[in-house]
Amino acid sequence: MPTMLYATINQETLVCLSHKVGECADININFRLRETGFEQHHQLIAAPDNFNPDLDLPTPASVPSSPTPAVPPPIPKPTTIPPAITSPPRLTQKADQIAAQQAWKYFERNWNPQTGLVNSGDNFPWTTWWDQGSALLGIHAAYQLRLLPKDVFQQRMHTLLNTLEKLPIPQTGLPNKAYSTDTAQMRQLNNKPDPKGLSGWSALDMGRFLLGLYVMRSHYPEYSSRINRIVARWNLAKLIKDGWLNGAIPDSGGKFREVQEGRLGYEQYAAYSLKLWNLHALKALSHPPVQTVQVDGITLLIDQRNLKNSGATNYLTNDPYVLWGLEMGWPDTVKPQVQNLFQVQAQRFKRTGILTAVNEDSLDRPPYFLYYSVYANGQPWQATSVREKTYPHLRFLSTKAAFSWYALMPDEPYSQRLRNFVQDLTSKNNGYFSGRYENSQLGINNSLDVNTNAVILESLLYQARNKRPLIF
Repeated sequence: MPTMLYATINQETLVCLSHKVGECADININFRLRETGFEQHHQLIAAPDNFNPDLDLPTPASVPSSPTPAVPPPIPKPTTIPPAITSPPRLTQKADQIAAQQAWKYFERNWNPQTGLVNSGDNFPWTTWWDQGSALLGIHAAYQLRLLPKDVFQQRMHTLLNTLEKLPIPQTGLPNKAYSTDTAQMRQLNNKPDPKGLSGWSALDMGRFLLGLYVMRSHYPEYSSRINRIVARWNLAKLIKDGWLNGAIPDSGGKFREVQEGRLGYEQYAAYSLKLWNLHALKALSHPPVQTVQVDGITLLIDQRNLKNSGATNYLTNDPYVLWGLEMGWPDTVKPQVQNLFQVQAQRFKRTGILTAVNEDSLDRPPYFLYYSVYANGQPWQATSVREKTYPHLRFLSTKAAFSWYALMPDEPYSQRLRNFVQDLTSKNNGYFSGRYENSQLGINNSLDVNTNAVILESLLYQARNKRPLIF
């Protein structure tokens, strides 16, 4: 899920193809590039009723400490669709209206008229597809909340779709990991030119972008045929391998190495996003290797694939769970994990007096990006860089997490406290800051990015639609 500042530092953390603990230390995957064809792609474009928000995850009380045994996929249950909205969404509270206007300022400042793409970071013409998924959902939310008129929305959508129709695609058949937002040319993760598209692809990033396209296709049928043609250009089947999410990283000689992507939370969020397009990562959905841990006396599920046994950290943070709730809705089987994740942060505040809302976020100082987790690699409350170095002095409260928890759990006193704390955490003309450091001497985390401001707009639309997830 690389954001701009993360990606400028390093590649995504590598993860191995095996989900079994201890089998990842010296993995070497050989991969040959295949010629891209279009004939297989059209069948992947799903109908809206393809989505089923049920996940066969055990509840925290019943999870074994050993890897989850292979079991047949769960029998799909009927989709529960929230009641239809009969009137246009509207924010009735002044604080919500002000927040929406402030978040939209980021988009006004960072939308590129040449391409329709939005900068990942303030005034930085570069992006990943995770970030463009956020941009799509943020623009959708802003239009629904009447922050931009219809003709402006249509013009921006036309510009973006025109760019996507002409987007340079590598021989992999999938969009490169990074692009310039002002020219739409392929870039490396460090923002250097990548004319051959040798940076590989990310299944997690593509999952979020495809979710954004799905929302646009569903809510604005006039764009459906163009979106379908765009997606048909891409070899989406490569995003899943042996039932797991499948990405690719550069290898020697201009080749790629395919790797399994995602840990518990992120993995299921992206897998459900891909399922919207009839791409089924059944093992990621139904068989994640999980175990239980206790953090401050509260039981949580974590991924058994950690840094030591797989080469990738098992971050347990808010982002995938709150996005899942806002955009697709939580299945009942995930709600115990979500509730406990919220409660452990509220309890830390009660115990320490430190307002806590963990997340992955960009920073305004080195190392410029951190995963702040409730639990990671055997330790609670870890703030870890992509190079796996810990920065306990840079723990922070995430603005987008605070807005999201309030939208999802508005009756909880702790979520109300979080929202009040970040309401005014804004740049006057440039949008919302990423957060505030827990160390009061460090003050505000002045980083400005598309993900923070997009998720704020999403959360406000979710409120205005009476807690109806965005895909519906």
